Amino acid sequence: MDEHALYGRHREYQRVGDTLLVSYSISGEFAPEFTEAYDVALGGMAMITNAELVKDAPLTVQLELRGDTRPMIQVKGMVRWSQFDPMLQRYRTGVSFVDVDDQTRADLTRYIDTLRLLRDMGVL
Repeated sequence: MDEHALYGRHREYQRVGDTLLVSYSISGEFAPEFTEAYDVALGGMAMITNAELVKDAPLTVQLELRGDTRPMIQVKGMVRWSQFDPMLQRYRTGVSFVDVDDQTRADLTRYIDTLRLLRDMGVL
């Protein structure tokens, strides 16, 4: 069952449903965790985590396109939901992006457009 069916919401932004490597950190006290994001849009993303993350917990996410010489995109987020997936034996976690400035929004748009192009070309 997809997340918006579970949570009764319609998406504000179209998402790219490809699996990507991302890192996230809950606070500056812990090293970043590396994981897969499987659903990325301007307003947020869904990712796989080893542990259940607390709803409304703030975190920092870093997105990087392999082979892209530009710096990683770093964006603040907030956990919206975290649900155990018995098939993966891990958690699916939804994150909304918060306090996104104009430059980060432009970088995210470029990132998502590049992903769509790579997917349409059959690379992803």
